[in-house]
Amino acid sequence: MKIVKINESQKKRLFEAYREGFSFDELSVLGNDAFSDEEYSGKLQFEYCRKWLGEPVARGTSRCIFMLSDNLVLKLACGRYEAGKAQNRLECQLYEDNPSPLMVRIFGNDDNFSYVICENVVPAQDIDFEKIIDIPFYYRYYKQMGSEYVNYFENPKGSYNEVPFNVHDVVCYLEANYCVGEGYYHKEIEEYIRKNPWLKELKTFIMNTQIGDLTKPDNYGIVNRDGKPMIVILDAGMNLENWETYYRG
Repeated sequence: MKIVKINESQKKRLFEAYREGFSFDELSVLGNDAFSDEEYSGKLQFEYCRKWLGEPVARGTSRCIFMLSDNLVLKLACGRYEAGKAQNRLECQLYEDNPSPLMVRIFGNDDNFSYVICENVVPAQDIDFEKIIDIPFYYRYYKQMGSEYVNYFENPKGSYNEVPFNVHDVVCYLEANYCVGEGYYHKEIEEYIRKNPWLKELKTFIMNTQIGDLTKPDNYGIVNRDGKPMIVILDAGMNLENWETYYRG
């Protein structure tokens, strides 16, 4: 799985929401190393995107997301500018070196990774995990029917009504083992992972990449793959190195 590089004219044809006057080349120039004040570069890029693309649809401590079209978004380093570029760089590297269906598809980036262009992803909620993979993120949902509470989805896939572990349990276990190196073995969780294809893929991804910060539902999103909804990792830019370098302390 390789990053597909697209040139300026191809970008203009692809992005239906592309506003006349916006230029990826100009955006790259605003964030290049010619600016001695990197924080100032980040502010220039942010204001440029606001001018042509409108307000960001999401924003974190080091990156924000601008809509390019119904299908594509721009992840821009902002706030903690160097941290945002490091996360963009890591996501691009992972997408090229460790292809996984759980990763958001990336279509391009500038040379210093101040931005990446990737597929638009609908943010996931904890209830979506139960609907799509039949395992709740925290707990199984119930609704009140008269004086009783019944399973909200009435066991949608017919596999089981109660689960011994939820997604949060599994993610905490995997991050402890493969991200921070606590290294304990839980036989029941390992067996549980083997029974679920999505959890198996998540384990493989975390083992290969040591990506963490995945313990909340808002770290995931939903895409349409081959006509079916799939839960993917919304932000794969945080590993131990980036945490230690830009966020610890």
